[in-house]
Amino acid sequence: MGNFHISITKAMGINPLGFHSAEEKDRYSSSHHALDQSERGDWKGSIPDEIWREINGYIHALGHKPERFPEEAKLLSYLIRHMHLHPQEKQMINAATSRGSIDFLSRMQVDHHMLPVYTSPHSTLGFPSSWPALLHEEEAPLFFQSSTCSSFGLTLQNAFAWLKSGLADTFIAAAVECPTAPLTIDQMKAIRIYAQDEAVAYPCQSMDFQKDQNTMVLGEGAYAFQLEQHSPKSLAYLKGVGSAMEKIHHSTELSQTGDCIVSASKDAFKNFPKENIDLIIGHFPGTKLGDLAEKTAYESIFGEVPYTLSNKWKIGHSLGASLAANLDLAIHILQHQELPKLPAYIQQNTPPPTTIKNILITALGFGGQAICAVVGK
Repeated sequence: MGNFHISITKAMGINPLGFHSAEEKDRYSSSHHALDQSERGDWKGSIPDEIWREINGYIHALGHKPERFPEEAKLLSYLIRHMHLHPQEKQMINAATSRGSIDFLSRMQVDHHMLPVYTSPHSTLGFPSSWPALLHEEEAPLFFQSSTCSSFGLTLQNAFAWLKSGLADTFIAAAVECPTAPLTIDQMKAIRIYAQDEAVAYPCQSMDFQKDQNTMVLGEGAYAFQLEQHSPKSLAYLKGVGSAMEKIHHSTELSQTGDCIVSASKDAFKNFPKENIDLIIGHFPGTKLGDLAEKTAYESIFGEVPYTLSNKWKIGHSLGASLAANLDLAIHILQHQELPKLPAYIQQNTPPPTTIKNILITALGFGGQAICAVVGK
């Protein structure tokens, strides 16, 4: 990526902690998690009901019936509306998801004897981008992509390419995921990675490297960031992005040494010295093998691993939006120079940094694809 840095000038998110801008304080000041349980007893990270009421009210005010639209499309539309984007001749909007509208399609099949006519267009992967684009008052192109949990990382790579080439002056990098419906949770249960303990202090034990069972918990989330070439109004800078894939033997496999993370970090560190990393916000999905492989990868990359965090114990795993959740937290930390409180079970071998200038954020997806990005002041 060269020494080309991107300014992050706006940042907003909606997740189980509420609707916020990345600059707001106190969201991570407690070591309590924000997870809840469904009627079936499944742990999940839910966007608060009052926010969903606001979102559905917004959709209804536009003359649409909220129940006819997937949660991802409604959520992204609402978020982009509240970004208050200024008209730009060369503005691009790129959103990412892993699951898309598959849970909406499942609900239509369960709730209706005959599928409603709107099911087909509203359940396609691209609909959560095409419909918000129609609602957006400007004519900025909006495109979507999916690449499992590394989906948002590809959005950041697109931002570098579009802005550096001059094809865009502003680039809105967004991600959305609402994976808490029974279908998606049952799929995670089928591959035996979902949290099963209904009475535990921390249902998702991300970064517990001694756990004897998998503890992934899915969570809802949507995030949007306005990226530009160097701006004096920057909240933070995106200094590098790297990606890599492993040669795997089955679709959920990962090497014990997290080789794809090591390779992705080398790409991200081509023009940025890794010695300048003060903090890592890792992927750490709460699975036994995934957490250990990532830990091993950081030991290989750094030797003495910087202070390391995860947010999945608190808000759950938002799949294709998980790297966006990490970026949201990274900006929060850079702005306030305050680290979030962590559960007592998370043990660190490195003392917390007193000054935080550069943060490595990571995502790792099914298929062995990893994304590493450097965010700093």
